[in-house]
Formats: sequence, C-alpha cells, structure tokens
Amino acid sequence: MTDSDKNPTKPEQSADTPDEHSSSVAQTDPQGGSPKPPQRREKAPPVPAPPSPAAASPKPRKTGRVLAAFALLLSLAAIGGSGYLLYLAWLTEPDSRFEAAIGAYQGDLVNFHRATTEEVAGLREELARLGDELAAQREALAEARAAMTDAVSDNVASAPPTPREWKLAEVEYLLTVANHRLVMQDDAKGALRLLALSDRVLVDLGEFRFHEVRALLAEEQLALKTFEYADTQGVFLRLEAVKELLDHLPLRLPEYASDGDVQPGVDQDASLLDAFLSRLGDVVRFRRHEGEAIRPLLAPEEAEYLEQHLRLALERAQLAVLRRDQEIFEISLGAARDWLHRFLDPGRTAVAGALGELDDLRKVDLEVAPPDISRSLERLRALRRRDNGPAAST
Repeated sequence: MTDSDKNPTKPEQSADTPDEHSSSVAQTDPQGGSPKPPQRREKAPPVPAPPSPAAASPKPRKTGRVLAAFALLLSLAAIGGSGYLLYLAWLTEPDSRFEAAIGAYQGDLVNFHRATTEEVAGLREELARLGDELAAQREALAEARAAMTDAVSDNVASAPPTPREWKLAEVEYLLTVANHRLVMQDDAKGALRLLALSDRVLVDLGEFRFHEVRALLAEEQLALKTFEYADTQGVFLRLEAVKELLDHLPLRLPEYASDGDVQPGVDQDASLLDAFLSRLGDVVRFRRHEGEAIRPLLAPEEAEYLEQHLRLALERAQLAVLRRDQEIFEISLGAARDWLHRFLDPGRTAVAGALGELDDLRKVDLEVAPPDISRSLERLRALRRRDNGPAAST
C-alpha cells in the first residue's frame, strides 16, 4: 500500500495535483498543433508535499505516443480513402478517357496521313520532272550519237580507199559478175574464170581472216568443173539461127519427070495440034507414090502463114529454154520439125540442115540446175561489214 492509502487525510492534495498537470498538459495541442500559451490561473494554495518528479513524468510520454500513433493511423486512413476515391473515379469513367485518347490518336493519324499524302505528291512531281529530264537527256544523247555516226561516215566516205579496200572491192565485184554469168547467162566457164581471178586476188592480199572465203571458192570451182550444164545461151542462139533461115527455105513443089530418050522429030505433015500434044507429053509426067499419103501443096498466099507458124513454134521453144522447161521445149521443137517436113522440100540442103539442127536441139537437157556459187560472195560481204560497219559495201 502507498502513502496515500495509508494516509486518508490527504485527499485535497491529490485532488489539486491533477490541476497542475492539466494546466501543464493544456499548454500542448493534443492534435499535434502549435502550443498554446498557458492560461493564467489563480495560484492554488500551497500544498504541503508536492509529488516527486519521478512519479509524475511517465504519464505525458505515454500520452504523446498514443497521440502520434493516432495521427499516423488517421493519415493512413486519409491516404487510403483518397486512393479508393481515385480508384472509383477511374473505374466509373473509363470510356471518356479512352475516347479522348482515341480522338487524339485519330487526329494524329489524320495529320500524319495528310502530311504523307502531300509528301508523296511532291515525290511524284519530282519523279515526273526527273523522268522528263531523263527523256530529254536520252534524246539529246541519241542526236549526239547520230551526229557522230554521220560525221564518222562522212569522214570514212571522203577518205581515199586504201589498197586493201581496193582489192576487197575488186574481189566482191568479180564474185558478183561470176554469179550473174552463171545464173543469167548460163556461162559456167566464164564464171569459173572469174572465181579463179578472185582467189588470186585474195592470195595477193595475204590475210588469214579470208581463209573461209578461199575455202568456199575452192568448193565452188570444183562444182563448176564437174557440172554438165546445158548451154542455154547457145541453144537460144541456135534457135534464132533457124528462125533466120525460114525466109530462105523453099516450099514443096510438084514433081516433074521426063523420059531420058530423045523423041524423034514430028512429021512435017502432022497437024499443029498433034505436035503440041506430043510436046506436052514430053514435058509433064505424073507419077504415083505407093505407100505414101499425098500431101496437099500450099498456095503461094498461104506460105506466109506457114512461116508465121514456124516462127511461133521456135519462139515458144526459146521461151522454154529461158525457163528451163524441158517439156514445152521438146513439144515446140517437134511441132516445128513436123511443119518443116510436111510443107517444105526435105530434099533441099537448107531444109535438111534445119531439120538436123532441130533434131540435135531436142537432145539438150535443160533441167540440170547450176551449182550455187553465192556463198563465197555472202561471206566476203559479211567480213567487210564487220570491218567497216555501216560504210561497208552491200
């Protein structure tokens, strides 16, 4: 038991003691606020025995801790309430927030699309301008190339040919004439001589790059040497000679025969009529040809038609020679020979010669094709074009 329990006579002192403590505590704000100035009170009557400081100090410390803990809890509650209110606001208004964000994004997208469209349009305009410039530059380059080509061609054309070019031009000319001789005139011998001359010029030139041309020339010369050709030019001229002979060929005439014996003279006393008949019998004699049909003789005015028919048959044969048509050639010669033998006198030398010439011509074979000698010429022209370009001979 304490002293107060032992001494019940000290209630007033214990009652006065809380007043002092309350006055000291009242000077501090229990809510943690600023300290208030102490209120003046009337001094209490003196107490005989104040409590010791060791017994009164634990109470204020314990009360401050409680107040601090309470303030901390109150702060945490305020923070939690504020967070809860914010959370409720975030949950209750999500659409407006999203719509605002989407609207902002759409605005940015529209602006970006507009800027991109303008940039693409500008790039297209720039590309079109560059395309026009490129086309103009290409056209200018083509014109420059054409002008340069013309200038080079003019210089090459105006420059005197070299001895090599003269020789190559000579070879080309000889080969061209050889082909013309063989194809147009059927002159295989002349074409062979021209090929030999061309080969000698190439030998004098002494360039190995024309070895292929010389090889082709050797093949073509061998083909011409072994070719059994028909001299169409000679055949044509032989037919022309027969045509010229038609004007001098005699027609078939009546045959006359007379006795070889000398008739005795007529009697001086015979009448004049008997003498005339006797003389006529000596001059004219009619004979019968056994086994041979009697051919009618042409009247003088029909001889011209015969000549025209013969000329037409021979000209048809000449045309067949030029076309190398063996069938028409033989038919035309056969018709001309039949007309000559039928209406002209085969016993005359001129007629016999014409018939023999036609028989010889019918033995000619016109369908033998000449060999091809154009490959050497084509190869030579190709080499010249490769050397000289557009200025080469064609």
